[in-house]
Amino acid sequence: MAGEKTVPLILLCCVAQNAALLFQGNSNPGQATTLGPIGKDATLSLLIQEVLDLKIQVQNQEQEIQTLKGHQTLKNNVTTSTLNQLMSEFVDIKLSFEVLQQDCDQTFNLTGFQSLTKKIDDVEQSIKYLTLSQERHELQDEAANRTISQELHRLNQMTSDLQTKQDVTNRTMVRHILDLQNLVQAVQRKMTSQSVDIHSLQVDLLTERTSISSLGSDIATLQSKVQSLNYTLQNNNSTIRLVGGTDLNSGRVEVFYNGTWGTVCDDYFDYKDAKVVCRMLGKNTSHAVAHSRAHFGQGAGPVVYDNLGCMGTEADLSECRHTPFGHSDCKHDEDAGVTCG
Repeated sequence: MAGEKTVPLILLCCVAQNAALLFQGNSNPGQATTLGPIGKDATLSLLIQEVLDLKIQVQNQEQEIQTLKGHQTLKNNVTTSTLNQLMSEFVDIKLSFEVLQQDCDQTFNLTGFQSLTKKIDDVEQSIKYLTLSQERHELQDEAANRTISQELHRLNQMTSDLQTKQDVTNRTMVRHILDLQNLVQAVQRKMTSQSVDIHSLQVDLLTERTSISSLGSDIATLQSKVQSLNYTLQNNNSTIRLVGGTDLNSGRVEVFYNGTWGTVCDDYFDYKDAKVVCRMLGKNTSHAVAHSRAHFGQGAGPVVYDNLGCMGTEADLSECRHTPFGHSDCKHDEDAGVTCG
């Protein structure tokens, strides 16, 4: 690209040098030029033609530089100022050639030739400067391209390293996930086994509870029978007993009368009457308590005593004031009870 653009510049330099030789003639100061008026006109015409051709080449060069400027602006914004400077110098060259053409049209004397030669030398120097500037610009582009290539290589290397690390991390995570899945499966199997054991234990426990409940019911029945048996044994030769209490010291008061067991009405029945009952049973009378309203449950049979009025010192209920035996308006929801102690 750079070589193709420097060819017109080299041709321009050659034309400028030839024009200088034509205008100046021999380089020896003492020797006169051999060009006459006719030769001078022909030379000027050729020179003007070459100047016009050179102007066209400069315009083409200007267009190429504008194209290069557009390309380089897209590549790197740093080169914009350099291209602007080159364009400014090409504009100056263009103006110089226009001024040169005007001078050629207006004058044909030696002074004009010398001025033209100097301007061509200036153009040659400008072209050399532009060529050097273009080469430096291309070198800068090449350096920038190398820097960009190095950065791209470094980024590619970093990307490769990160990809390698990511692959290692992914493999490690997959291994950990598999280990966790195996652990969860083992725990689930163990929990399933334990759930079966727990269910079996729950069934066994429920069976045991049912057995214990049935056994408790049997025990309560036996206790009631034993209590009744104890009452029977203790009161085998007695006419009074306690039934339905929580222990042997409490219960509903029942009296044996006329061959059957009957109850005592709670009308006027108080702690004094309870002391007499406890004394008849051979129990402690210090803290005897009277209970009413069938506190220990309703009995059966006749209501033997009603409206008892003991003093608390009697040895038997028959010694206390009461209505005649078998005459009572009470029902069994008024059966009296005592707690001895």
